[in-house]
Amino acid sequence: MTMTEDSLFASTLDGNVLASIRRAIAEFLQRCGAHYEAYILDDAWHTECCQEAISRGIPMDGKYSIRPFIPACVALTANAYGHLPDRATRMWICLLDSVILAVDDHLVGGQDMEHMNRFNERFVNCQPQGNPVLNSLDMLLREAPRYHSPLVSNLITTSTLDYTSSIVLDHETKDMQISTKTPSYPEYWRILSGLPNAIAFLLFPSTLPVQEYIQSMPDLAIITGHMNDILSFYKEEISGDTANYISLRAASRDITKLDALREVIDQTVQAHHNILESWKPHTEAYDAYVSFFHGYVRFHCTPRYKLEEIMSERSSCDDS
Repeated sequence: MTMTEDSLFASTLDGNVLASIRRAIAEFLQRCGAHYEAYILDDAWHTECCQEAISRGIPMDGKYSIRPFIPACVALTANAYGHLPDRATRMWICLLDSVILAVDDHLVGGQDMEHMNRFNERFVNCQPQGNPVLNSLDMLLREAPRYHSPLVSNLITTSTLDYTSSIVLDHETKDMQISTKTPSYPEYWRILSGLPNAIAFLLFPSTLPVQEYIQSMPDLAIITGHMNDILSFYKEEISGDTANYISLRAASRDITKLDALREVIDQTVQAHHNILESWKPHTEAYDAYVSFFHGYVRFHCTPRYKLEEIMSERSSCDDS
């Protein structure tokens, strides 16, 4: 195994480095004006989403069940997309996100991966997919024009189709050696796998003209692509999970993971402030983004992401 591969697959368990990771993430939130706050739980919304999934024939039991993924997507919708005025749109987002998570979790190889490999072909040709969860993804994607303009629904759809291709790409490159001669590869992989454009377009009300926000989409794609990378990194490191963008970026650039994290933080903070500045004249876009941004941080305040522990690092720094 090469040094580059080691840097990808070895997690950081050094106490001093972990403390530096906590400080870096805490400083990221501070630089963006965000803070730890209790995330929104909505039991009634959870029940309604489950009932809607059942009524649509989306699998809720058995091998392809999306039930385990609904709570996280209910929380995501309530916190990050709660500003959207149309309840039906929020329901569609919740179900779409739940199915996407189920696809990623369930399709680990074999016949299911063959079906995944043909998803886009079957989608374009309006053919049945190979299993119930892929059929559900197909169905929900075709509903995008109900909730968004033709242009925006097209862009959401193509971003999601890229995501399905990324699952196949991950499967076919799982043993690939990471080269330091291709430092841009992690960006390409993240664009495919992270659904940055779909997530970004979903945060705007369908009535908002696209010209009010489209020029900031490159910055917004950085936000939607990298916020989860940053806010998930600490819990991934302490659990030994190295299959993430930060680790891949570090390996491809032959730098430490901490340095890679700091690079991504600087890039994301700059994108955040670019957006705030450019959308000051566009109140509706500005307000939607601010609500999404702080709601997305709030979503990560569940115990899973250990943000309370991370923010205590910031408090100790402030007190010293």
